[in-house]
Amino acid sequence: KNQDLEFMRSGVEESVYGAEGMMSLAMTRALMEDEDNAEISPSWGGAEDPESIEANGLCETNDWLRKHDHSTIDERNLFFQEILNKMVTTVRRGMISPSDGTRAIHCCAAMLGLQLEKDLPNNVLLVHGMRKTNDLSLGRSYLVEAFKPFGDIEGAAIAPNNRGFGFVRFVSPRSVQRALERFRISEIEVQDVSVMIKSLKSDAQAM
Repeated sequence: KNQDLEFMRSGVEESVYGAEGMMSLAMTRALMEDEDNAEISPSWGGAEDPESIEANGLCETNDWLRKHDHSTIDERNLFFQEILNKMVTTVRRGMISPSDGTRAIHCCAAMLGLQLEKDLPNNVLLVHGMRKTNDLSLGRSYLVEAFKPFGDIEGAAIAPNNRGFGFVRFVSPRSVQRALERFRISEIEVQDVSVMIKSLKSDAQAM
């Protein structure tokens, strides 16, 4: 057995309700793809470091939700399976650690409004409407600069491919509340551009 995938299986099943079957399918696919396409890596829009891979996964989830405003739980589960398949393969290829992959999947499930086994700390802000850039390192530095006044930052990244989307993970959920309170009464700028922010926690209700 692959230890990384077993670690991720445990993490996902402890985080997302009813994920056992989805995780088994994703692991089977990852192992089959490994045999057939050993040289082909999963595509995250050009992202290669763990935080940028996570940013791309959150961006794909955010885009899907915008296009499927009135999606059913079955439709959300199908999309979640696609993201899960890709993330498991990414862990299998050693592009992201099983703990980082599990955390990203936990975040995607929360955004989709899926039922969680374990609550997610409300310490992540999604940011969109930024200047578009493919320089992931520079984009990250602009994000950190703009949001560090609200509290200590654990991680931040932008999605590749000029999407103007990123996330900030604070050490404390209180920092998210500070940023949202500021956003309600004034603008928040990244690189002199007013951006939109929202908490990662989903408004969708699993039905």
